[in-house]
Amino acid sequence: LEDTSNKNPATPYLWYRSILQQTLTAEPVLHCHGLHEWAMQYQPEGAPPPPSARYQSHLPLRVSRQVINAAVERRGISCTHVDALRYFAPAAGPLNHHGASLERTDQLKLEQPACVHAHMDLLKIALKLQPFVDPALLQRVLDIALQARRLDVAASPYDASEYGLGVLPVETLEGRAQYRQEQVKLMQHAEPIRQELLQAYDTFLAMAFGQETTSATRTCVSEADPERYATAEPGGLPWR
Repeated sequence: LEDTSNKNPATPYLWYRSILQQTLTAEPVLHCHGLHEWAMQYQPEGAPPPPSARYQSHLPLRVSRQVINAAVERRGISCTHVDALRYFAPAAGPLNHHGASLERTDQLKLEQPACVHAHMDLLKIALKLQPFVDPALLQRVLDIALQARRLDVAASPYDASEYGLGVLPVETLEGRAQYRQEQVKLMQHAEPIRQELLQAYDTFLAMAFGQETTSATRTCVSEADPERYATAEPGGLPWR
């Protein structure tokens, strides 16, 4: 077994604290149009069926495969979420402007405040701090995560009407404009929640470890677990 006796126990908390800080200070990307879900279903002529499509096999597609391919190929994909990339169809990887292969540590430079998946990740980040996070804050985090997922699915190529969700047709010019408006509203709603969660991390780190967090990024990267250096590639494969 690996000897972890010399590892800094604060490292996981420093990592998530760094992600929160990066997201708050980054420029928002408002032209992604939620195409990560479309990239999961991308299948150009001659390509095998996209492996990640099995995760949504219970949902019918609301558009044809040709419409999906055209939406992905129109201007490529501007997805900044490291975890989303590994669910892309392999053929969609080269179309991502931020790279077809990403390291976990790329999250520290790519995470940005308009990303719906970054909002959903707030729940994971908040639960990491349990039970040292205010229940009222946790409720707000859960609410923003659910709002983000609703927008995510509404803008997807799936028909989720049986779950009470409408359609936000990002394959159209009007739909993309509407997605951007919803994206901005969600980002503005999430910002104070993210700031409050960052403060909770700072308070916890000071109380639990008695250390400054100004060098959190450098510390967590230099002492991170090997998984943090793993490579993510399209195809639905696990981190390796």
